[in-house]
Order: sequence, then structure tokens, then C-alpha cells
Amino acid sequence: MIVVSLRGKWLLFKTQHSQLKQQIQQAFLQPSRQNRAVVPEKFPANMVTKEREVFGGRLLTVASGAPLPQHVLLFHGGAYTMQGIDSHRKLMETLVDQANLRITYVDYPLVPEATVDDTLVFAMNSYSYLRAQYPDDQFFLMGDSAGGGLALSLLQQLKEHQEPLPAGTILISPWTDLSMMNPDLKTAAKHDPYLTLATLKKIGFAYAGDHPVTDPLVSPIYGNFDNLGPIQLFFGANELLVADDERLLQKLEAAEGTPIKARRLKSMLHDYILWNKLPESKRTLKEVKQFILTGDLD
Repeated sequence: MIVVSLRGKWLLFKTQHSQLKQQIQQAFLQPSRQNRAVVPEKFPANMVTKEREVFGGRLLTVASGAPLPQHVLLFHGGAYTMQGIDSHRKLMETLVDQANLRITYVDYPLVPEATVDDTLVFAMNSYSYLRAQYPDDQFFLMGDSAGGGLALSLLQQLKEHQEPLPAGTILISPWTDLSMMNPDLKTAAKHDPYLTLATLKKIGFAYAGDHPVTDPLVSPIYGNFDNLGPIQLFFGANELLVADDERLLQKLEAAEGTPIKARRLKSMLHDYILWNKLPESKRTLKEVKQFILTGDLD
């Protein structure tokens, strides 16, 4: 039995009794482009950074002076409208410090300036580019929220185009069905302290552009899950997307050639890992590090 930490209970109570939901919706619908949370100068001096502007976006690679061959591509959350935040940078710092791996922050094109046609092509080009730049590295995809959906779309496209697959994929509270048509979401929405159906549905259609919102390029839950390689899936029981994450888990478990290890965390919020001091976040990162360093889902 997994016991919710006191810090986790307090976070849930605090967010349920705050103005966070209104603030988040405003941030999603009126995103700033002045965010400087994940830039080279914000990282500790003992970390080596390399920044590139390529393919209409930005890549920022961070490592120690002598990293192991494991290389994580981090696709940040933010409903496809927001840039990464301080918590994404701290997540990168933690993985570099504790696992001595190399990690690249994928600063992909965002809504409303871009649609899936720009964003997914950027992700595919970035993956090929980094494989060429670091031919001896062992790559992993990691994404939270919208970034988790993008990582899964990329993984499916790599398989479809018969490109080399990463060694593994980590999905945290992934947003995989942008149609938001699952009727169970209405019940889940009552328990989520900061996501709303209406806002996500609006953004989902904007991201889809000229594609149906149920196109697997946009919503990977409608794609093929066979032979994608090992996947870790983490999500909270108190998030709007829990119903879709449960659907995703069923599809992954039914797939062939796609080993899956999933955690549904009691009383946890959407994208809980961004609260990096939570015991639940620390336990999740411990499992993520073990998977990346050993390739072992168990």
C-alpha cells in the first residue's frame, strides 16, 4: 500500500483552496515568451552546457564534464503553449547530479505560433540531429504533460518511419488525447485543482491545426502501440487526465513488444514531479534513474 506523504496531502489541500486554477488557465491562454527559466546561465557552474538554435527551435544540452553514455531528451509540459519553467531546469540538474547522464532540453515550437506540423517535425529533426552529434550515446525520451504526449507521438513516428528507437521512454502525466472527448474526464475534472476541460479542448484544436484532433500525430492515444520498446508511465489519481492515462495504460498493456511499468499515485496532482521536494517526486525520479542507468523496468 502506498501512503501519501504529509507534504503531498498539504499540496493537494493548498492547491484546492487557491486561485491556482484561474492563474494556470490565464498562463495557458496568454503565454509569455519572455521566460528565461531554462537557459545556460541558470545552471550551476560545474555543469557543461551547449545551446543550439536549429530547425526553428532550440536545444540545450547539459552534462557533467565526463557524463555516462545515457542521454535524455526532455520534452517539457505546458499545454503546448508555455515554455519550460524553473522546475524543469531543477529536474535536469537533479538527473545530471545524481545519474551523471547527459540531458537535452527540447525547446519546441509552441501554440499559437505553431501547430503539430511544426512541433512534431522539430522533434523528429532534433532526435536525428542529436543522434548524429552524439553517435555513441544511448537515448531516452522523457516528457511531462504535453511533453509526454509529444514524446509518445515522436516514438510512434520513429517506429512508423523505421528510424532507430530510443532505449526507453518515460511519460509523466502525459496528455495523449487532445480531443478531450472521454466522458469520464468530466468526473475527473472535479478533483483537479488547476486543469480545466474547456481550456485544454481549446488549445488541443489550435495545436491540431489542419489535422483532425483525433489524428495520432496530434493525439497519440489513437496511434499504434506495438513494438515501441520499454515505457515507464507515472500519473496522479487527482488529475483531470487520469481517465485518459488509464486508457493509455490499457493500450500499452495490450500491445506487443512494448514492455510497460506504470504507477498511479494516490492523491497526486497532474505533473506532480514538478514539485521536486515531494517524497513522491523523489521516489519517481529514483525509479526513472534506475530505468535509464540499467534499462530495467523492474
